[in-house]
Amino acid sequence: MRALVAAVLAGTVLLQPAAPVFLWDASGYWNGTQSVLRGGSTFEAGYLSLRGVLTSFVYLPAAVLVELTSDSLAGVAVLAQNAALIAVIGVVLLPRLVGLWRPVTTPVVLVSAAGTGVVLRGFAPFPLMDIWVAALLLTAALLLHGRSRWWLVAAGAAAGAAFNIRPAALLPLLLLAAAVLVARRSSGLWFAAGAVGALVPQFLLNRWRGTAWLPFPEESGALTELQASYAAYIVRYDTVIDDEAGPRLFFCSPGMADALEGRAPTSFSELAVTFLSNFPHALLFSAQKIGAALHWPLSTPYRIDEPGLDGLFALLITTITVVGAAFLLRHGLRARRGIALEQVAVGLVWIGSLATLVTSATETRFAVLLVLVGVAGLASVADRRPDLARGGSARRWVGWTLLAMVAVYAVGISGLGHPVPGIVVLEMCTGG
Repeated sequence: MRALVAAVLAGTVLLQPAAPVFLWDASGYWNGTQSVLRGGSTFEAGYLSLRGVLTSFVYLPAAVLVELTSDSLAGVAVLAQNAALIAVIGVVLLPRLVGLWRPVTTPVVLVSAAGTGVVLRGFAPFPLMDIWVAALLLTAALLLHGRSRWWLVAAGAAAGAAFNIRPAALLPLLLLAAAVLVARRSSGLWFAAGAVGALVPQFLLNRWRGTAWLPFPEESGALTELQASYAAYIVRYDTVIDDEAGPRLFFCSPGMADALEGRAPTSFSELAVTFLSNFPHALLFSAQKIGAALHWPLSTPYRIDEPGLDGLFALLITTITVVGAAFLLRHGLRARRGIALEQVAVGLVWIGSLATLVTSATETRFAVLLVLVGVAGLASVADRRPDLARGGSARRWVGWTLLAMVAVYAVGISGLGHPVPGIVVLEMCTGG
């Protein structure tokens, strides 16, 4: 049955048009992958001074298909590879996540598949890394269900690969590593070994380039400085398609820009100091970043304005994320047995991803993992009559969940009130 559901899900995703051309980040990822097969400098083509070396291998299956056929099929090949991944997420990963709390039934699989198709369909035509990073982090958490050292090695390798593909996954990786070491003690070192193994290609590239023995691209410092700066006063960043003003669209927080008094932070330690010294305004700003990250336009991962439809889709994504997370939280709180490591791991990956939205120049696609966990939460009650309508505590739970959903949606709207197109500097965002 699952094979049929996966085939239908992949086929549905494949019905949309393939991308005629890859732009911006997608272009860099694709060019790097093609250079692996065609020769030339993968370092230059894939912008590996800023990106992890594994980014040039994620779409290797699609690139091989193109080499065997024609360049004109690049869009179709990428669409097919991403459709296969989306099917795996919807039919395998999310039902297994639900299975950490309750038995997996056919309705659970169907809701997981349908929800995954709805939220990830727009990502399928483009060779981006977001859904791959989310899948790897969820895989790492789920693999901790195994007890042998090889399960730990595999979990560490998945988390390490996610970090190399998207350095912003560092916090989820560190949280997972800490949880494994606490729960499994010395055996947790196998998780660390797997993570280090996944980073060996980056170590080797750095040594070949003559840079430091660190698992980061060599120009990560400059990118970190830019991210820390923008994270202090930018609510969200969008990449716009077909806009005469250019692809960049930033949403500013004039209040935070004013509070910086002309000097933006240049490191994450300075960013932390900035947030702490501007409390409680920084708390509202953080909430705006999270809410705005869930305001997905219908064309996510890019932005093509569709008035009306964009607002409805943003409401749908926010509802899925908040209500689904509330269901999983309730499962955890009502568990009669102790909480297992893999359940804790899912929560830590979720928390780490949430924190990443606050500490970066957030884009909507950075919230993919949060949305997928929300889909799993909704699937967890697919064939059950929720007990939330019975009893005073249950009714209060419903009320607080709906209030949280409305609050997240509203605060997201408030954070998108100051758009600035083009390249932005701090002075352009101040209220004065």
